[in-house]
Amino acid sequence: MNLIDLEAFVAVVDHGSVVAASAVLHLTQSAVTRRIQNLEDSLGVPLLDRQNRPLQPTRAGRETYEFAKPVLSSVGDLKSAIVHNGEPAGDFRFGVSRSLGDLALTHSIGNLREGYPRLRLQAFAQWSVTLLERVVSRALDAAVVLLSDEGEPPGSVDGERLGTETYVVVAAKSNQLPAALTLKDISSTPWILNPHGCGARSMLETALLRQSLPLLIAVEAEGNELQLSLAAQNVGFAIVMPHVYNSSPFRKHLRIVKVKDFTPRLSVWALRSKHIGHLSPVVGCLTDAIAEYLRSRRPKRA
Repeated sequence: MNLIDLEAFVAVVDHGSVVAASAVLHLTQSAVTRRIQNLEDSLGVPLLDRQNRPLQPTRAGRETYEFAKPVLSSVGDLKSAIVHNGEPAGDFRFGVSRSLGDLALTHSIGNLREGYPRLRLQAFAQWSVTLLERVVSRALDAAVVLLSDEGEPPGSVDGERLGTETYVVVAAKSNQLPAALTLKDISSTPWILNPHGCGARSMLETALLRQSLPLLIAVEAEGNELQLSLAAQNVGFAIVMPHVYNSSPFRKHLRIVKVKDFTPRLSVWALRSKHIGHLSPVVGCLTDAIAEYLRSRRPKRA
Protein backbone atom coordinates (compact mmCIF):
# COMPACT_ATOMS: atom_id res chain seq x y z
CA MET A 1 0.00 0.00 0.00
CA ASN A 2 1.27 3.49 -0.81
CA LEU A 3 0.07 7.08 -0.77
CA ILE A 4 -0.42 7.45 -4.52
CA ASP A 5 -2.81 4.47 -4.52
CA LEU A 6 -4.75 6.00 -1.62
CA GLU A 7 -4.84 9.34 -3.44
CA ALA A 8 -6.29 7.75 -6.57
CA PHE A 9 -8.97 5.91 -4.59
CA VAL A 10 -10.01 9.02 -2.66
CA ALA A 11 -10.16 11.03 -5.89
CA VAL A 12 -12.51 8.49 -7.48
CA VAL A 13 -14.80 8.51 -4.43
CA ASP A 14 -14.77 12.31 -4.26
CA HIS A 15 -15.50 12.82 -7.95
CA GLY A 16 -17.64 9.77 -8.70
CA SER A 17 -15.71 8.34 -11.66
CA VAL A 18 -12.30 7.28 -12.90
CA VAL A 19 -12.60 9.82 -15.72
CA ALA A 20 -13.07 12.75 -13.34
CA ALA A 21 -10.36 11.51 -10.98
CA SER A 22 -7.87 11.14 -13.83
CA ALA A 23 -8.50 14.76 -14.87
CA VAL A 24 -7.95 16.03 -11.32
CA LEU A 25 -4.81 13.93 -10.80
CA HIS A 26 -3.48 14.59 -14.33
CA LEU A 27 -3.16 10.87 -14.95
CA THR A 28 -4.50 8.52 -17.61
CA GLN A 29 -7.64 6.57 -16.74
CA SER A 30 -5.70 3.32 -16.94
CA ALA A 31 -3.17 4.66 -14.43
CA VAL A 32 -5.93 5.56 -11.95
CA THR A 33 -7.58 2.15 -12.43
CA ARG A 34 -4.26 0.40 -11.89
CA ARG A 35 -3.59 2.30 -8.66
CA ILE A 36 -6.99 1.38 -7.26
CA GLN A 37 -6.46 -2.26 -8.20
CA ASN A 38 -3.10 -2.14 -6.41
CA LEU A 39 -4.81 -0.86 -3.28
CA GLU A 40 -7.54 -3.52 -3.49
CA ASP A 41 -4.90 -6.23 -3.96
CA SER A 42 -2.99 -4.90 -0.96
CA LEU A 43 -6.10 -4.92 1.27
CA GLY A 44 -7.57 -8.09 -0.21
CA VAL A 45 -11.09 -6.65 -0.64
CA PRO A 46 -12.99 -4.75 -3.39
CA LEU A 47 -13.27 -1.06 -2.54
CA LEU A 48 -15.64 0.08 -5.30
CA ASP A 49 -19.03 -1.16 -6.43
CA ARG A 50 -18.43 -1.09 -10.18
CA GLN A 51 -22.04 -1.96 -11.02
CA ASN A 52 -23.29 1.53 -10.12
CA ARG A 53 -22.79 4.94 -11.71
CA PRO A 54 -21.48 7.12 -10.29
CA LEU A 55 -19.06 4.71 -8.68
CA GLN A 56 -19.84 4.03 -5.02
CA PRO A 57 -17.50 2.64 -2.37
CA THR A 58 -18.26 -0.73 -0.82
CA ARG A 59 -18.51 -1.03 2.95
CA ALA A 60 -14.77 -1.72 3.07
CA GLY A 61 -14.28 1.17 0.67
CA ARG A 62 -16.11 3.57 2.96
CA GLU A 63 -13.97 2.52 5.90
CA THR A 64 -10.82 2.84 3.80
CA TYR A 65 -11.92 6.30 2.67
CA GLU A 66 -12.48 7.47 6.26
CA PHE A 67 -8.98 6.36 7.19
CA ALA A 68 -7.35 7.63 4.00
CA LYS A 69 -8.78 11.16 4.02
CA PRO A 70 -7.05 12.40 7.20
CA VAL A 71 -3.84 10.60 6.16
CA LEU A 72 -3.76 12.48 2.85
CA SER A 73 -4.70 15.70 4.62
CA SER A 74 -1.74 15.24 6.97
CA VAL A 75 0.56 14.63 4.01
CA GLY A 76 -0.75 17.84 2.46
CA ASP A 77 -0.02 19.66 5.72
CA LEU A 78 3.52 18.26 5.71
CA LYS A 79 4.16 19.31 2.11
CA SER A 80 2.79 22.75 2.80
CA ALA A 81 4.93 23.16 5.90
CA ILE A 82 8.17 21.88 4.37
CA VAL A 83 7.99 22.74 0.68
CA HIS A 84 6.01 25.99 0.88
CA ASN A 85 7.06 27.15 4.36
CA GLY A 86 3.60 26.54 5.75
CA GLU A 87 1.75 28.37 2.97
CA PRO A 88 -1.34 26.46 1.74
CA ALA A 89 -0.95 25.24 -1.83
CA GLY A 90 -2.70 22.92 -4.26
CA ASP A 91 -6.39 22.77 -5.14
CA PHE A 92 -9.13 24.53 -3.19
CA ARG A 93 -12.66 23.67 -4.33
CA PHE A 94 -15.42 25.87 -2.99
CA GLY A 95 -18.86 27.19 -3.80
CA VAL A 96 -21.10 30.10 -2.91
CA SER A 97 -24.89 30.00 -3.01
CA ARG A 98 -26.29 31.45 -6.21
CA SER A 99 -28.77 33.38 -4.07
CA LEU A 100 -25.94 35.54 -2.69
CA GLY A 101 -25.05 36.70 -6.20
CA ASP A 102 -21.98 36.55 -8.41
CA LEU A 103 -20.35 39.47 -6.58
CA ALA A 104 -20.06 37.35 -3.44
CA LEU A 105 -18.08 34.81 -5.45
CA THR A 106 -16.00 37.51 -7.16
CA HIS A 107 -15.15 39.12 -3.82
CA SER A 108 -14.16 35.74 -2.34
CA ILE A 109 -11.94 34.85 -5.28
CA GLY A 110 -10.16 38.20 -5.03
CA ASN A 111 -9.39 37.74 -1.34
CA LEU A 112 -8.26 34.14 -1.79
CA ARG A 113 -5.96 34.98 -4.70
CA GLU A 114 -4.41 37.81 -2.74
CA GLY A 115 -3.97 35.82 0.46
CA TYR A 116 -2.97 32.45 -1.02
CA PRO A 117 -1.34 32.85 -4.43
CA ARG A 118 -0.15 29.22 -4.52
CA LEU A 119 -3.70 27.87 -4.52
CA ARG A 120 -5.47 26.61 -7.64
CA LEU A 121 -9.06 27.76 -7.16
CA GLN A 122 -12.14 25.91 -8.40
CA ALA A 123 -15.16 28.13 -7.72
CA PHE A 124 -18.86 27.33 -8.21
CA ALA A 125 -22.10 29.32 -7.94
CA GLN A 126 -24.87 26.79 -7.32
CA TRP A 127 -28.02 26.39 -5.26
CA SER A 128 -27.46 25.69 -1.58
CA VAL A 129 -28.92 22.16 -1.75
CA THR A 130 -26.36 21.17 -4.38
CA LEU A 131 -23.47 22.80 -2.55
CA LEU A 132 -24.39 21.10 0.72
CA GLU A 133 -24.49 17.71 -1.00
CA ARG A 134 -21.09 18.36 -2.57
CA VAL A 135 -19.47 19.30 0.75
CA VAL A 136 -20.98 16.22 2.42
CA SER A 137 -19.68 14.01 -0.42
CA ARG A 138 -16.33 15.85 -0.22
CA ALA A 139 -16.50 16.94 -3.84
CA LEU A 140 -16.02 20.44 -2.40
CA ASP A 141 -13.71 21.55 0.41
CA ALA A 142 -16.02 24.35 1.54
CA ALA A 143 -19.20 26.21 0.64
CA VAL A 144 -21.29 29.16 1.76
CA VAL A 145 -24.97 28.19 1.77
CA LEU A 146 -28.37 29.44 2.89
CA LEU A 147 -30.34 27.23 5.28
CA SER A 148 -33.69 27.67 6.97
CA ASP A 149 -33.59 29.54 10.28
CA GLU A 150 -34.47 26.36 12.18
CA GLY A 151 -32.06 24.19 10.21
CA GLU A 152 -28.46 23.28 10.91
CA PRO A 153 -25.88 21.58 8.69
CA PRO A 154 -25.46 17.80 9.04
CA GLY A 155 -23.00 16.46 11.57
CA SER A 156 -20.74 15.13 8.81
CA VAL A 157 -19.46 18.67 8.09
CA ASP A 158 -18.24 21.58 10.21
CA GLY A 159 -20.13 24.85 9.99
CA GLU A 160 -20.13 28.46 11.15
CA ARG A 161 -23.25 30.62 11.05
CA LEU A 162 -22.46 34.04 9.53
CA GLY A 163 -25.80 35.79 9.87
CA THR A 164 -29.28 36.08 8.40
CA GLU A 165 -30.49 37.15 4.98
CA THR A 166 -34.02 38.54 4.74
CA TYR A 167 -36.30 38.58 1.70
CA VAL A 168 -39.21 40.72 0.53
CA VAL A 169 -42.28 39.78 -1.49
CA VAL A 170 -42.83 42.16 -4.41
CA ALA A 171 -45.65 42.74 -6.86
CA ALA A 172 -46.53 45.17 -9.64
CA LYS A 173 -47.60 48.65 -8.51
CA SER A 174 -50.58 48.26 -10.81
CA ASN A 175 -51.76 45.36 -8.65
CA GLN A 176 -54.12 47.07 -6.19
CA LEU A 177 -53.55 45.24 -2.90
CA PRO A 178 -54.49 46.02 0.70
CA ALA A 179 -51.73 47.26 2.99
CA ALA A 180 -51.69 44.05 5.07
CA LEU A 181 -52.24 40.58 3.71
CA THR A 182 -51.92 36.93 4.72
CA LEU A 183 -50.73 33.97 2.71
CA LYS A 184 -54.33 32.83 2.40
CA ASP A 185 -55.26 36.22 0.91
CA ILE A 186 -52.72 35.81 -1.87
CA SER A 187 -52.91 32.03 -2.33
CA SER A 188 -54.74 32.45 -5.64
CA THR A 189 -51.96 34.67 -7.06
CA PRO A 190 -49.19 32.91 -9.00
CA TRP A 191 -45.48 33.28 -8.31
CA ILE A 192 -42.32 33.82 -10.34
CA LEU A 193 -39.74 31.54 -8.73
CA ASN A 194 -36.39 29.90 -9.21
CA PRO A 195 -36.35 26.14 -10.00
CA HIS A 196 -36.20 23.57 -7.20
CA GLY A 197 -33.07 23.88 -5.07
CA CYS A 198 -33.51 27.57 -4.32
CA GLY A 199 -33.78 28.27 -0.59
CA ALA A 200 -36.30 31.09 -1.00
CA ARG A 201 -38.61 28.83 -2.99
CA SER A 202 -38.32 26.07 -0.38
CA MET A 203 -39.10 28.59 2.35
CA LEU A 204 -42.28 29.68 0.55
CA GLU A 205 -43.32 26.09 -0.18
CA THR A 206 -42.95 25.20 3.52
CA ALA A 207 -44.98 28.22 4.67
CA LEU A 208 -47.82 27.41 2.27
CA LEU A 209 -47.76 23.71 3.11
CA ARG A 210 -48.16 24.47 6.83
CA GLN A 211 -51.46 26.15 6.02
CA SER A 212 -52.49 23.59 3.39
CA LEU A 213 -52.41 26.32 0.75
CA PRO A 214 -51.51 25.73 -2.92
CA LEU A 215 -48.40 27.05 -4.63
CA LEU A 216 -49.29 28.46 -8.02
CA ILE A 217 -46.34 29.10 -10.32
CA ALA A 218 -46.65 31.44 -13.28
CA VAL A 219 -43.04 31.16 -14.43
CA GLU A 220 -39.95 29.27 -13.28
CA ALA A 221 -37.02 31.50 -14.18
CA GLU A 222 -33.48 32.02 -12.92
CA GLY A 223 -32.17 35.56 -12.58
CA ASN A 224 -33.36 38.30 -10.25
CA GLU A 225 -33.82 40.98 -12.89
CA LEU A 226 -35.78 38.65 -15.14
CA GLN A 227 -38.05 37.77 -12.22
CA LEU A 228 -38.53 41.42 -11.26
CA SER A 229 -39.23 42.43 -14.86
CA LEU A 230 -41.99 39.81 -15.01
CA ALA A 231 -43.34 40.91 -11.64
CA ALA A 232 -43.45 44.51 -12.91
CA GLN A 233 -45.64 43.26 -15.77
CA ASN A 234 -48.02 41.77 -13.17
CA VAL A 235 -47.23 38.19 -14.20
CA GLY A 236 -47.04 37.21 -10.53
CA PHE A 237 -45.33 37.82 -7.19
CA ALA A 238 -41.56 37.51 -6.78
CA ILE A 239 -39.42 37.01 -3.68
CA VAL A 240 -35.96 38.62 -3.57
CA MET A 241 -33.44 40.08 -1.14
CA PRO A 242 -33.98 43.76 -0.26
CA HIS A 243 -30.75 44.97 -1.88
CA VAL A 244 -31.80 43.32 -5.15
CA TYR A 245 -35.15 45.10 -5.05
CA ASN A 246 -33.61 48.45 -4.05
CA SER A 247 -31.08 48.43 -6.90
CA SER A 248 -33.39 47.07 -9.60
CA PRO A 249 -34.21 49.27 -12.62
CA PHE A 250 -37.76 47.87 -12.37
CA ARG A 251 -38.27 49.15 -8.83
CA LYS A 252 -40.40 52.13 -9.95
CA HIS A 253 -42.94 49.63 -11.31
CA LEU A 254 -42.93 47.45 -8.18
CA ARG A 255 -44.02 47.56 -4.56
CA ILE A 256 -43.22 45.48 -1.48
CA VAL A 257 -46.13 43.35 -0.28
CA LYS A 258 -46.42 42.97 3.49
CA VAL A 259 -47.52 39.42 4.33
CA LYS A 260 -48.36 39.22 8.04
CA ASP A 261 -47.84 35.48 8.47
CA PHE A 262 -44.76 35.10 6.27
CA THR A 263 -41.37 36.45 7.40
CA PRO A 264 -38.93 35.13 4.80
CA ARG A 265 -35.36 34.80 6.01
CA LEU A 266 -32.53 32.29 5.70
CA SER A 267 -29.34 31.76 7.70
CA VAL A 268 -25.95 32.04 6.01
CA TRP A 269 -23.58 29.19 6.86
CA ALA A 270 -19.95 28.60 5.95
CA LEU A 271 -19.45 24.83 5.70
CA ARG A 272 -16.28 22.82 5.37
CA SER A 273 -15.13 19.23 5.23
CA LYS A 274 -14.04 17.75 8.56
CA HIS A 275 -10.77 16.70 6.91
CA ILE A 276 -9.77 20.17 5.72
CA GLY A 277 -6.26 19.98 7.20
CA HIS A 278 -3.83 22.62 5.91
CA LEU A 279 -6.65 24.39 4.07
CA SER A 280 -8.24 25.51 7.35
CA PRO A 281 -6.87 29.09 7.11
CA VAL A 282 -8.08 29.23 3.52
CA VAL A 283 -11.62 28.44 4.66
CA GLY A 284 -11.17 31.17 7.28
CA CYS A 285 -10.27 33.61 4.51
CA LEU A 286 -13.35 32.58 2.52
CA THR A 287 -15.55 33.00 5.59
CA ASP A 288 -14.13 36.46 6.31
CA ALA A 289 -14.60 37.50 2.67
CA ILE A 290 -18.27 36.50 2.69
CA ALA A 291 -18.89 38.18 6.06
CA GLU A 292 -17.25 41.36 4.73
CA TYR A 293 -19.36 41.21 1.57
CA LEU A 294 -22.58 40.79 3.56
CA ARG A 295 -21.68 43.76 5.76
CA SER A 296 -21.02 45.92 2.70
CA ARG A 297 -24.58 45.35 1.48
CA ARG A 298 -26.27 46.50 4.65
CA PRO A 299 -27.72 50.01 4.50
CA LYS A 300 -25.49 52.57 6.18
CA ARG A 301 -26.91 54.34 9.23
CA ALA A 302 -27.28 58.10 9.02
